[in-house]
Amino acid sequence: MNKKTYLAILVLLLVAISYYLINKKPWGINYKDIADFAIADTSSIDKIFIADRNGNTVILEKKGPQTWTINNNKMADFSKIELLLSTVKNLAVLRPVPQSEHNSAVGDLATTGIKAQFYSKDETVKTLYIGSATQEQNGTYMLIEGSSKPYAVHIPGFFGYLTPRFISDSLTWRDRTVFNYQSEEIKSIEFNYENTANSFFIDNSNVQAPLIFDANKKVKTITDIQFLKFYVATFKQLNFDGYDENQSQKLIDSLIQNKAICTINITNKNGAIQSLKLYTKAIDKHTKQAINEETGEYLKFDTERYWAFLNKDKSLMLIQQYNFGKVMITIDGFK
Repeated sequence: MNKKTYLAILVLLLVAISYYLINKKPWGINYKDIADFAIADTSSIDKIFIADRNGNTVILEKKGPQTWTINNNKMADFSKIELLLSTVKNLAVLRPVPQSEHNSAVGDLATTGIKAQFYSKDETVKTLYIGSATQEQNGTYMLIEGSSKPYAVHIPGFFGYLTPRFISDSLTWRDRTVFNYQSEEIKSIEFNYENTANSFFIDNSNVQAPLIFDANKKVKTITDIQFLKFYVATFKQLNFDGYDENQSQKLIDSLIQNKAICTINITNKNGAIQSLKLYTKAIDKHTKQAINEETGEYLKFDTERYWAFLNKDKSLMLIQQYNFGKVMITIDGFK
């Protein structure tokens, strides 16, 4: 073999090696694993199981295009479902976890990791383990079931970590809607106040001319019928503020045994009743206005928030005056 032939073979060999190193990247990330984190067709997902290391579990099931249930008995907040599905659809590997970081990442997943299992027609589509934020706070440690290699995962264009989107607490998933009716859907509105003289009943069977009755079931003459129609139309997008899980069972039992300061019953045209009971809430460190501006004395009750129960559910809710003040009027408000 002459010198020219030898050099030609060496050049071809170097070109082949360079091509392999540049295009195949044998030292880099396994690209099949990268694609594996995301679920391309999230529209096929009809059940999600989420569990944490503290024993909290939740099962979310699809019942309709925008209807999901929690543990098969409560309605889920569809906006949170959308966010979770959008998250898993757009997952991408930010970087592999280096050897120096491997043990801490695996330890994090083992001690605080959240398991999220996605199903389609009772078949497991993907099972992910979600850890906490990476050291740079721009990614999240994740692991696919069956793999021993964690990655730093992110959503391109989003800065932050993704763990808070994988919620294992069933209460947090709850839909916060209390009343959300179009006026033509409402058959009647009933307000029963602790002071019965303030109570009223609106018959909306005839949406063109609703009737209002006082506590003695006598029809009240209303000169401004348009105001009454406007009032019936305000019972939409009325949500509660949240749950207070820190309150004791003793308080819950006490509230249930006492008479509510106001009970609101909305009956729709199909006869279904949505009932909300409101109770006074003592002032605490979260109360914004604790002093009577006129007298300078400390208030006994919070003027901005109420305790509440929806239907027969004994989960303690917080209702804001800011949201419900526009509907919480007495019968004198219709004069």
